[in-house]
Amino acid sequence: MSILVGVDAGASHTEAVAADRAMRELGRQSGAAGAVRPGSESSSAAVIAEVIHGALAAAKLHGADAVAVGAAGAGREATRSALEAALRGALGFSTSLKVTTDAEVALEAAFPGAAGIILIAGSGSIACGRDATGAVRRAGGWGARFGDEGSGYALASAALNAVARAADGRGPPTALSDRLATASRSRSLEELIEWGHVADHRAVAALAQHVCDAARGGDEVARGLVGRAAADLAAHVAALHQQLGSDAQVQVALSGGLLSPGSPVREALCEILRREMPGVGLMAEPVDPPLGAVCLAARLLEG
Repeated sequence: MSILVGVDAGASHTEAVAADRAMRELGRQSGAAGAVRPGSESSSAAVIAEVIHGALAAAKLHGADAVAVGAAGAGREATRSALEAALRGALGFSTSLKVTTDAEVALEAAFPGAAGIILIAGSGSIACGRDATGAVRRAGGWGARFGDEGSGYALASAALNAVARAADGRGPPTALSDRLATASRSRSLEELIEWGHVADHRAVAALAQHVCDAARGGDEVARGLVGRAAADLAAHVAALHQQLGSDAQVQVALSGGLLSPGSPVREALCEILRREMPGVGLMAEPVDPPLGAVCLAARLLEG
């Protein structure tokens, strides 16, 4: 029996699934963030390898015939190659191995071998699409310094800015001031500022959920920020729709914590897409990215 492992390594967590060639799930394991940055390939590989071994252990297995890993930050060839080399050393067993982006495995999970667009908004943001010929395109995914518009990190950063603007009168009062202080365990604006300067990317992005809660509670500032995030994400879809052929009907799947069912960002985004992009259909089914990686692992054995 051939054993496959698929991995989704993101900026908030990593998840691996062990399966057989019939795509029956045998074991699953979650772990720490495995997203990769230039220079961090070895540490990312260690996290990913640990989660892979956890999934195999859950299935009472010790190795795999093929492993496919989709990692946030692996869009550049040099980073991808370095991560693959580090993983081969960290795994401890010989296997066919493919390293690609988290967007590609999510695309495969949503539309196995078929045309469609996957939009991901978690800590970061990216959209990936495939046309009827199999050509793959992407929009976004540039990282926090260059973009990641509509992401959890971008939404939280905008909320922190709104708190600062409210504090000195450049912006309206907002419930975000108290919500973000409480979420960061800050007892004052000064402590929140100190926290903001030392908090890592993941900690800042985690504040996005509190912005969504404030929007649900009716805070106008939070609602405005959520609307802006949704518009930024819609721009990802519009760009890909244009690249894939603007006259074509295309299905869009949504993934990532910021686009989970019930999220105000998801609701606002869906409204924009329905209103402004009639050629886009929304897929309601949930997306399980590690299973997309399992599909890619299976193809390694076919070739």
